[in-house]
Amino acid sequence: MTDDPDDRAPASDYDPGDQILPGWSADRDATAEQPDGGESAFALVGNEIRAAIVETLGDERGQEGARPILSFSELHDAVDVDVVSSQFNYHLQRLVDNFVDQTEDGYRLRPEGSRLYRLMRAGTVSERTTFGPVDVGFDCHHCGTPAEGVYADSMFTVQCRACETLYDLVLVSPGTLEPGESDGADEPALVARIDQYTRHRRLAFSRGVCSVCANDLDVALIDGDESPFAEYQDRQVVVHQSCGHCGSQMYVGVGEALLYDPGLVSFCWERGVDVTSELVWSLPWAMTDDAVTVQSRDPWRVAVDVPAGGDTLRVVVDGDLSVVEREAR
Repeated sequence: MTDDPDDRAPASDYDPGDQILPGWSADRDATAEQPDGGESAFALVGNEIRAAIVETLGDERGQEGARPILSFSELHDAVDVDVVSSQFNYHLQRLVDNFVDQTEDGYRLRPEGSRLYRLMRAGTVSERTTFGPVDVGFDCHHCGTPAEGVYADSMFTVQCRACETLYDLVLVSPGTLEPGESDGADEPALVARIDQYTRHRRLAFSRGVCSVCANDLDVALIDGDESPFAEYQDRQVVVHQSCGHCGSQMYVGVGEALLYDPGLVSFCWERGVDVTSELVWSLPWAMTDDAVTVQSRDPWRVAVDVPAGGDTLRVVVDGDLSVVEREAR
């Protein structure tokens, strides 16, 4: 990678900070007024007083211990709203049995309330911000231009502006951004956290489990030109993993889908490479089809050659992504 900022990327149709997927952020006014915090988020589905109740009960718990119980008077005093007791009680009772438990001693969050509180804190349903481009630690595997990360509309794209290759599209809540990081205070740490966050989802999907609702996944191999991202990814074959229950889905390369195959992880580890901690985008065999050989399409049979320490592991999968062959060479 070059240290000269003037050499970091050739001329491109995309300005720095633009995402290469059109329609995601380029046509949105980033300065438009947006909801700014958990209370406004909850107002989307209820009322700001109820949001304050949930937030107060969540804040009382902190990071450890059982769910605290607050008496009516303690809760009313702690919630920063100027309403009489009768009006406060009306909103509190609207939450009882949905997000709040009422006990003999007072009130506490139900598990559903705890989940809502976490969503509010994460900013998943309330905040919108943009930042980038940031250095994601590798050069484009196709053209050699330093790749970059751009965040907009709660999506973090890992991309190359020069050749318009899209490496990843990660749904990341605004709460991931700690103060100062969007200004570049600690970009490597932020990128590393986003990498590990998306690996969490990849691991669940690789085990056939939806990372959102824990239902089973449907898995299918499709031709690369059938992918909705075909314009931005040059692939022969794509793995489509989808949940029929909640609609969560992924389109990934075969190598990326095999990232947590135990034989592959062990092969690389024994040769000094930890594929569970390397930035996933920096692994060419996972991010491109250069190491992929389509042996047949009917039925599907696809091989991936994974290099490590001077040796190569060939992993062959069928149309269900089941490993039918592993061979070290």
